[in-house]
Amino acid sequence: MSKKLARIRVAGPDHKGVIAAVTSHLSQTNLNIEDIDQRILEGFLVMNMIVDISDLKKSLPDFRKNLQTVGKKIQMEITLETLEHRKIKHVALLVTKEDHCLKALLKDMKSGKIKGKPVTILSNQPDLEKIAKQHRIPFYSFPSQNKKAHEDFLISKIAEAETDLIVLARYMQILSPEFCFRHEGKIINIHPSLLPSFPGARAYAQAYNKGVEFVGVTAHFVTTDLDQGPIISQEAFRIDKSRETIESIMQKGKKAEAAALTRAVKLFCDDRLVLRRGKVIDSRHLNEVEQKAKEFYR
Repeated sequence: MSKKLARIRVAGPDHKGVIAAVTSHLSQTNLNIEDIDQRILEGFLVMNMIVDISDLKKSLPDFRKNLQTVGKKIQMEITLETLEHRKIKHVALLVTKEDHCLKALLKDMKSGKIKGKPVTILSNQPDLEKIAKQHRIPFYSFPSQNKKAHEDFLISKIAEAETDLIVLARYMQILSPEFCFRHEGKIINIHPSLLPSFPGARAYAQAYNKGVEFVGVTAHFVTTDLDQGPIISQEAFRIDKSRETIESIMQKGKKAEAAALTRAVKLFCDDRLVLRRGKVIDSRHLNEVEQKAKEFYR
């Protein structure tokens, strides 16, 4: 009989007794831990476990509630998801005021080009609620002046929606290392430059002032290092130095941003993205890559 596996993720401020409390609960439930990985960043713990739930006596919802009760006792967030991949991924879209990336993603998900379901749209501004209502998608906004309160709001809504992927669709806020660490490998951002050039703010202006001939955009996984995450897809266009303005570059950039971001989200939802040593590889080419690696190390 094949095993039925689930991933349990524990996240929160590190303190004594966390690992013991979770593993003891799993032992008392007579479940076997297949794999465990734990890391700490600046006092914040993330622990991922693969657990065999084949012999689970309780229903999965009851088991999930029990884990959440354990989490409350030890002041940690505990989530559980089965490893039976959803055919349609749950996608949370984070936005601010610009709508071009949001509209492109919603169009491609509605048409089925992207195998994703927009389960929530979250923002620090109310501006794009009208678009959410048009598509009948739950929309929530919370001001970002208090960064911790805003991120607590995001974490709560993302968990409620059982999110597989978080997309920063021109969400103009810098997320804390703790937030990025908590959701590592599940956040995709679009940045208006061909990274690693021009990270940070005002990327188009930086490119314009440097006089580059090609301007582009980069869709990448978000890590704790600002605009330094593994690159998924890029788009570029040539600029005419005698005619271009920052405004015309930004207009071209918006089209490129939508194209690169929708392609990256499609790859994720198709389960085609694999991380190898900090680089993103299309899983269709994985066997070829592994074969070349074997030949290199002979």
